[in-house]
Amino acid sequence: MKKKIIFTISIILIFFVSCSTVTRTSTLPQTQSGIKINAYFSKTTCKYSKGDGIDQLLITDILHAKEQIHLAIYALTNDRIRDALIQAHQKGVEIKIITDDYALYKDDMKVLRNSGIPIQSDEDSNALMHNKFMIIDNQTVWTGSCNYTYHAFYCNNENLVKITGSKIAQVYETEFQELLQKEYKEKAYISKTLEIYFSPEDDFEQRLIALIDGAKESIDFLAFAFTNKDITDALLSKFSQGIKIRGVFDEKQNHYQSSSKYNLLKKEGLNVKLDGNKFTLHDKVFIIDHKIVITGSYNFTVKANETNNENSIVVFNNAFAKKYQQEFEKIFTQAKDPTTSRTLSYTYNKTNLSPKSILKSTPFPSSLSTTISPPSFEVIRL
Repeated sequence: MKKKIIFTISIILIFFVSCSTVTRTSTLPQTQSGIKINAYFSKTTCKYSKGDGIDQLLITDILHAKEQIHLAIYALTNDRIRDALIQAHQKGVEIKIITDDYALYKDDMKVLRNSGIPIQSDEDSNALMHNKFMIIDNQTVWTGSCNYTYHAFYCNNENLVKITGSKIAQVYETEFQELLQKEYKEKAYISKTLEIYFSPEDDFEQRLIALIDGAKESIDFLAFAFTNKDITDALLSKFSQGIKIRGVFDEKQNHYQSSSKYNLLKKEGLNVKLDGNKFTLHDKVFIIDHKIVITGSYNFTVKANETNNENSIVVFNNAFAKKYQQEFEKIFTQAKDPTTSRTLSYTYNKTNLSPKSILKSTPFPSSLSTTISPPSFEVIRL
């Protein structure tokens, strides 16, 4: 496998559009709002010690927080992010965390809790609190596919999105409060250039299918888990209409999930492959007609839509989509075609897959770095 480099690619979209937090049936008021959105992609070299991954962007924002950090995270095992949160807490920044009940008593959560940071779980063994979003100072939102682990930022294929703007921060803050209170209301945010959905309350599956149905030329996707029949049927329908469709599935998930739709799509003639990353393809991405990007924590499963707590964004912009298209092309080129690759023989080993076990032999700097080389970006006015 070729050595990969970090994709700290950043696009700033300045939205001058009518936008509001609404229910699906509400009328959108006409307002003017400036919103910035940046996209970043993970390393896949699995070299943690340099500390030059996109987790440094999160750490920098955490350490620069002045008032408040609210974090909804499925898994947190990244010591650097953990220690940055503790430093911010010690400076007087209000920090609250909600996580899945499985993670509540993990080592790093214990350290955070022992430092005085309040942590709450979803208290639901039948569902996952699967979000990966952070709100800083009611102004900045980080979201995407990344759990806060070393593998997410240094080994897996992942994407991370930063959105700046008080209006968007309030949308996520409302969801954060609902997670704490366990009371969920439909509240999809809809504008001409950005949409935000939360599961299970917003029924994102139907919006995703509608976007697929609206494709005119092409659909590309990256899938950690893909078992949803209705989304599969929507793809097959568009393929029968002559739409070009390509996709990459995570190989290990496909192997262990009997309901994975990879084999069906391959049998029907779609150009789908299995990923070439020896760790994990953890993206949950659709790119439609080279101008619409769907991403977030939402795997393409029924549970993601009906049971789990998830968040998804839809961005309508050619330049933003171009960056995701470049990432897709890289992953697709490196992916395996089953006609030329062996049947998966990989066996899970919890010890080998644990970042903690790897860290034992991987030295880390004794202090946190608060700076990172600024990523390049392109300014787009809509």
